[in-house]
Amino acid sequence: MDVIVTTPKQQMKKSAQEAENCLKNGGGSYFRRFPRLPKGLVSGSKIFYVEDGFIRGYGVVARVESGNKTCGTHGTSWGSGFYAVIPADSWKWIRPIPMGGFQGVRYFNQSH
Repeated sequence: MDVIVTTPKQQMKKSAQEAENCLKNGGGSYFRRFPRLPKGLVSGSKIFYVEDGFIRGYGVVARVESGNKTCGTHGTSWGSGFYAVIPADSWKWIRPIPMGGFQGVRYFNQSH
C-alpha cells in the first residue's frame, strides 16, 4: 500500500539539506519515522510527500525497520518507532498535485 505524508514546514530546510548530502555523496538513504506502522506499508511501497501544498514526488521503500534511528546529516535522534528506509536514488519528482498538508498518513491506492 502506498501512503502520502506531509513534510512539516519547519523540517523542509533540513529535508532539502539531507537530500543534497545524499546526492553529493553518491547515494545513501532517507528514512521516515512512523509511531505506528501504516497498514500495508512494505518493501516496494511508495511514500508520496506533500510540501508547500503540493504532492511533489515519492520514494520507494526498500525495507521497514523498528527501533531508534539517528540522522547521519544532523545527528538528530528520532527515537523509537517504525522506519521506512528509502534509497535516495529511488526518488522520483512528479508534476505537482495540489494537496493541503495534514497530520499522520493518508493511504493511496493506485488501483482505483
